Amino acid sequence: MLALLVVPFLAAVLLWLLTAWLFWDPVLAWLHAALFEGDGWIASGLSWLTGSGLPALGETLPVLIALLVLVPLMVASGVVLVAVIAMPIVMRHLGARDYADVAASGSLGLGTSLWNGLTSIVLFALGYLLTLPLWLIPPLALVLPWLWWSWLTARVMRIDALLEHARPEEREALIAAHRGRFFVLALVVSALNFFPPFMLIAPVFSALAFGHFALQALRDSRRPAL
Repeated sequence: MLALLVVPFLAAVLLWLLTAWLFWDPVLAWLHAALFEGDGWIASGLSWLTGSGLPALGETLPVLIALLVLVPLMVASGVVLVAVIAMPIVMRHLGARDYADVAASGSLGLGTSLWNGLTSIVLFALGYLLTLPLWLIPPLALVLPWLWWSWLTARVMRIDALLEHARPEEREALIAAHRGRFFVLALVVSALNFFPPFMLIAPVFSALAFGHFALQALRDSRRPAL
């Protein structure tokens, strides 16, 4: 089970590392030409800094920007792959053991899962790139990635945790009722991404945490009111 959860995440990391190895130099050249050449404000600011005795910034900043884009996309694609590929198996495992009394009234929903994963990662990438300038404010350099990872985790995991067990109307009602709790749970599990040794188990922990929370919420919603 643990190996199954880690494999999609590692596959995403390896895919992005291979992409970086093949396209690193062209991407750096493109970033340098697009951002640091011409008459734009970034190029002007860099010229001022290099003239002030910091010539190495011209080579360092494109590398830093490329890393700021690559690493979050690696983590994001890993989260989506775990949700789409491994979460159904996790939910069947939990449903057969700890939640055998919760009837699986949903469907496989592969199309729903794929569409949710694709739209989520597109929105994540756009939002992440648009908010990159805010990283110049020191506290936000830590807070923004955490918030974006948490938003992505909550969006993909809550759907896939409920697909097979909840009917569409139940799923929509539970997501609406527990939207805040799903996000808080995502904040907790996403914090592991800031600690490299624990980054590898973050998708595993996320899948299990969302699976338990979703099935317990579904169980509670189906209990007759006393």
